[in-house]
Amino acid sequence: MLPSSLTVLVTGLVLGCVALAAFAWAWRAGHLDDFDAQARVIFEPRDWRLERPWEGPAERAEREARYGPLIPPEPGEWGGAG
Repeated sequence: MLPSSLTVLVTGLVLGCVALAAFAWAWRAGHLDDFDAQARVIFEPRDWRLERPWEGPAERAEREARYGPLIPPEPGEWGGAG
């Protein structure tokens, strides 16, 4: 029973070290520097100007000041009926 347990432990340690090394490499390469910019990459410029029914007045005013006048979404956008 000991040899199979030793194999599992060694395999787990090796995989853990590989994952830790990948994380350290990503950190040093600067991939984890600016989470805000990375989170916004998926949006197209038009997406920032769409009205969102769940936003409060303060959030809406902040987005309007930042990205310009808001535009109503077309049918099917933001969960609307298509």
